[in-house]
Amino acid sequence: MKTIQLLLKVTLAFVVAFAVSLNFVVDKAMATGQFSLTCDKDNIAIDGSTLSANCQKSNGGSQETSLNLNQYIANHDGTLAWGDSDFSKTCKNIGLAQLLGSKQLILVADCKTPAENTYTPTEIELDAHIANVNGTLKYE
Repeated sequence: MKTIQLLLKVTLAFVVAFAVSLNFVVDKAMATGQFSLTCDKDNIAIDGSTLSANCQKSNGGSQETSLNLNQYIANHDGTLAWGDSDFSKTCKNIGLAQLLGSKQLILVADCKTPAENTYTPTEIELDAHIANVNGTLKYE
């Protein structure tokens, strides 16, 4: 009888641990980039360094949301890069474009290089790090 009780306790502990870990993994997976898949592409816009969109919520509704990309993207010698900040201080002609093959959104800009007054066209894929988390744009 003690063996059965021990087996039931171990099984219950395993099931609870599995359920908790599944919830954690699914929650993170739902928020991994790819914001453009759940936001209205006709209403995604960039104004300076601020990305705005109308994004779906988990309850089926949607809401307007925005994110200042200046906090997450930098100009590294004429190339847009994740993980730093203030790209808009040294970039101009900032806009959005869509890749033909994958349909993913990219941020395009002409960014200053180390050479004096030289700007070069550059781009960065927004879906790589921008997610729609329950109707709110987030960097991850």
